[in-house]
Amino acid sequence: MKMMKKVAAILFALLLVLSTVSLSVSAEGETGTIGITITADKTTNLYPGDIVTFTINISTNFNYTAMRWPVMFTTKAFEPVINGEGDTAYGNVRGFGTLDSAESYLESAELPNNSEAFGGTYSKTNYSGILIQWTAGTSSAGLSYYNEPSGSDCLTFQLRVKSGYTANKGVGTVAIPTTTQAKRVFYYQGITTPADLSTLYKLTTATCTITSNVCTVNILSANAGIVPKAGSDIVINTDNDINFIYGFTSVVQDGVELGPETMPQFISTVGGATYTIEGVADAHSTDVSYGTGAVIHVFDADGNAVDDYTIIIFGDIDGDTQIEANDMMAIISAISTEEEWSWGDVTDNAMMFACDINGDDGVFSEDFNAIELHLSLKGFVDQTRSGAGIVD
Repeated sequence: MKMMKKVAAILFALLLVLSTVSLSVSAEGETGTIGITITADKTTNLYPGDIVTFTINISTNFNYTAMRWPVMFTTKAFEPVINGEGDTAYGNVRGFGTLDSAESYLESAELPNNSEAFGGTYSKTNYSGILIQWTAGTSSAGLSYYNEPSGSDCLTFQLRVKSGYTANKGVGTVAIPTTTQAKRVFYYQGITTPADLSTLYKLTTATCTITSNVCTVNILSANAGIVPKAGSDIVINTDNDINFIYGFTSVVQDGVELGPETMPQFISTVGGATYTIEGVADAHSTDVSYGTGAVIHVFDADGNAVDDYTIIIFGDIDGDTQIEANDMMAIISAISTEEEWSWGDVTDNAMMFACDINGDDGVFSEDFNAIELHLSLKGFVDQTRSGAGIVD
């Protein structure tokens, strides 16, 4: 476990900050308040792998010269972002404003979790933590300090969303708990007069009132996208230069009409995704069809474009969802390279891919024969691209 680095500060300040034992002080009777607010740069529609930046805003009505407290987070939902080496690498902690002043020290480390839980819901089974500590800088004028009665954003840290988290409806929690157990980890040192180091004092739970919020974010268990409907023959192929989706067996064999209304029979969405379907002009009418060449546009829960998938119905070259004589003629043209589109590779051209019925990455006589058998009612063009070309 990474341990907190002991910084080279003035000796008495070092002793105060790195000790959890209350030190006798010269300014007895000092009292104070600390208000801690945690916010996230994104709180909804988070996906596995997303990095969330949390900002801590601190208000205090006394001259804060050293602080330390635990930041707890749901273990199954998050893991800390560790950015290289250094005192603030754990959680990628970044300070600004007073906490980034000259000669001050900002540190972070994994919160020791081998002792009692922090009370309430903050059990060591469900929560991990980052221990963050700041020590004021020194100069000829004395110690620097933090005193912001109205509060100010003074540091950020980052957590990465883990995959598969569905507990509590996918809600992940980040908090600085103020339970009795957690306060044993807190440290809050103040100073009455910055130029007079003899006035250093450490507030206690009895002399300092601490408040803190709970920051929650909504985590989706999977990245936004589409998946084959359970029980369907659908294949989503992302190995090509463009994404192809095929396996619409019931369209070819049972005459199911393919379109926006029937697409839910074939695909499901995950991660809060939505989709639209862009059809192709029907070669035989002014209608729009949803056969070969139609595109499924997928969006995440925020409406951002995620990916596109081009529909393929093997043997349907013109995109009208039907396998007809004109499609057989198109395959003949593809074999003899008479069509401009046939010059493309089967991996980057939807029509060429639809011609490659037996899945051998080329357009040859075997593909023509499969269409011929289909049209003579001696079988159906195999929409799973299993290599058979034709199925009974």
